Amino acid sequence: MGFRLTEGEIRAVLAAFVGVGHVEPWIAEQSWEATPSGWTVPAPLEGWIFRLEPVPGGVRVTASKGEGAPAVWVVLSWPKRAQQE
Repeated sequence: MGFRLTEGEIRAVLAAFVGVGHVEPWIAEQSWEATPSGWTVPAPLEGWIFRLEPVPGGVRVTASKGEGAPAVWVVLSWPKRAQQE
């Protein structure tokens, strides 16, 4: 049972995260389209398309250019409150 973030919380987590290339704040500012498992960012960034999936305590980001293996990473949040599913 894990802590799941809302879309607004995920946007805040991504906006505050400074990783290589500063991709996460860019993702947070974009329009997202809902999918059964999360969201996609329809606007590509230098050819990369991003998928977002909530995971306990954060968000899994998958970046793909449509060829080769995608890049996948998780951005975690430090929850302010515990929530059980």
